[in-house]
Amino acid sequence: MALLRFFNVRHFTTILTLGILTVVIPSLSIANEVLRIAGMGGTRIATSAEDAGILGNPASLVRVKHHNLAFGTTAENIHWAELPKHGTVQFTAEANIDVSPVLYYSHAFGKSGVSAGYAAKFANFVNFTFESTRAEYNRNARQFSATTDLLKHYNLLQERSWIIGFSRELGKSAAGLRLRLLRQTVNRGTMISTLNLAARHGPEVDTDAPEELIEAIVEELQFGDRVRDIVHERQPTLERTVNRLELDFGFQRPIWFDTEQPNPPLLVGILFENLLRADLVEPLPFRVGIGVAYVPQEWITVAADLWRDFGQKGVSFAIGSEFQKTWTGSVPKTVALRIGLGRTQVTPHFSSGIGLRLGTTYLEYTLMFGNFTYESYRHLFAFTLRI
Repeated sequence: MALLRFFNVRHFTTILTLGILTVVIPSLSIANEVLRIAGMGGTRIATSAEDAGILGNPASLVRVKHHNLAFGTTAENIHWAELPKHGTVQFTAEANIDVSPVLYYSHAFGKSGVSAGYAAKFANFVNFTFESTRAEYNRNARQFSATTDLLKHYNLLQERSWIIGFSRELGKSAAGLRLRLLRQTVNRGTMISTLNLAARHGPEVDTDAPEELIEAIVEELQFGDRVRDIVHERQPTLERTVNRLELDFGFQRPIWFDTEQPNPPLLVGILFENLLRADLVEPLPFRVGIGVAYVPQEWITVAADLWRDFGQKGVSFAIGSEFQKTWTGSVPKTVALRIGLGRTQVTPHFSSGIGLRLGTTYLEYTLMFGNFTYESYRHLFAFTLRI
């Protein structure tokens, strides 16, 4: 419950995302995998990168170059809002923060590619309510007492995944498998913290003089041992932990329009996720997607994905682009611009991002809007070092 106390602050005024040290043995890619996918609207079925990891299509691992070791974390949906008071409530507010650390290694050798890593998401939502303080003063006993309650309604989700991926070239195509060991922990309920205060002054205090009386009570509360107890009571409504295996399968095939082209301009892909349909607290639907990525030049990538989540209505889609410009010299410099849009189930979203490279230092940022409104936004940052 120490995490709940983190939220007990006055205001959240900025979105803070930690980004993170990534050490990659020589690679030409400018993007952190999390930021690349998010900035391009979530497209990942047919896209390919030289430092691919554990989040995209596992078939793309055959195209990994060099050894890639990456560690990163993002903080998203940081939100604090005071709510209207009602009844005997003196103060009410809600707070939210999602933290997602990622660690992975990927490497390709011969016609095969492998990856292994850890990905997690900690989603935390808390509603704070201060009930009206109840206070009384007993003139005959010369005693002041007060009681106040802090109610914390919490909804906490922890999802951890250990992930292994493998891909293999099949002629001109590539196929890949991803095995995930998932652990979900959900905690929902209410924490009630009751603070009881008591102060008793001496007979020399003039009870008809408010200033003198208040000063005596405050002095006793501050310097006397008058805090009798703080009672914590937890009332859980759901506490459950589940460990399950999940399996994803991916396929990619490059298409050449001209046999003299060294690199294929078009890549098509298929991705099946959650094939085992694991029984989790927060279920992950069986999902099928098809995608295409077009790379007419080295500096531009355009991608589109189409998803179908079984058991849910509607079709999801994502469209995204990335543009890169590199200046060579003693210190190479690169700028990457990303933009994307799509719809997840019935919620439309828009994203834009930028990546900056100066030598071996990379700085990236992505802004995502849900429902195309600023009220539902996410900020992602990544700081990367490559050697």
